[in-house]
Amino acid sequence: MDPVRRRLLAALAVAPAAAALQSISVFAQGAGRGAAAAAGTPPDPQLISDLIAANHILVRKGIIQIQGHISVRHDTNPNRFFLTRGIAPESVTTADVMEFDLESNAIDPKKGQPYQERFIHSEIYKVRPDVMSVVHAHTPSMLPFATSDIPLRPVYQLATFIVDAVPVFKNGDNAEIIRNTQQGAALAKALGQRAAILLHGHGEVVVGASIPQAVDRCIELDLNAQVLQNILNMRGNPVYLKPPADAAAGRGGNDRGWNAWMAEENAKR
Repeated sequence: MDPVRRRLLAALAVAPAAAALQSISVFAQGAGRGAAAAAGTPPDPQLISDLIAANHILVRKGIIQIQGHISVRHDTNPNRFFLTRGIAPESVTTADVMEFDLESNAIDPKKGQPYQERFIHSEIYKVRPDVMSVVHAHTPSMLPFATSDIPLRPVYQLATFIVDAVPVFKNGDNAEIIRNTQQGAALAKALGQRAAILLHGHGEVVVGASIPQAVDRCIELDLNAQVLQNILNMRGNPVYLKPPADAAAGRGGNDRGWNAWMAEENAKR
């Protein structure tokens, strides 16, 4: 038995009511301090380093421009995630990283003004324990499919993780941003167990089991959209791919791509 609990039971057995209550209070305070310590466990520094690199990679590959962001779930506390403060992704550094709970509350609000659309990230993390990284972007190749009746379906081998047509989530009639818990929850519900979803007239959201997988999926999805547009511009009829049975879980995130992108990132420093 835990020594603290043993002492508590002993106190309850022999002490007057007031003393017993005091013992309970001391035990509760100790438990609270333990929980707080666990909640404040710092992340693996490599996780934060990868988050910063991913911002720069996504900008360099044309996935994210001025508007867009990528987050990562805390590696030891699944109820927390990291997202940089609301600045241009190409300029973020480690000092810009903020920690949030799953209600999108900043743990240290003094670090800066957060992205309004952080609810995209928190609400997906709430309902998808398999997701470790979330990307929201306004990739140009995605926009025609986000605002038309032409479905975005797989025509390229490395994009078969989308399985079938990527759904389109509509938040109002003016492509409004996701700015609160309710809207974020509706988006997460529409995403379901998929890897990607389009936002009507707005952009896309892509998720992954790691930062490398989320980044890879964004890049392959962009290429898939470009290929499909080329087929349609040629007045051709797309012959869509039939994904393998495990496509949704396994595709995207190969080490070859991530290592190459990190080599580019390191060469800039």
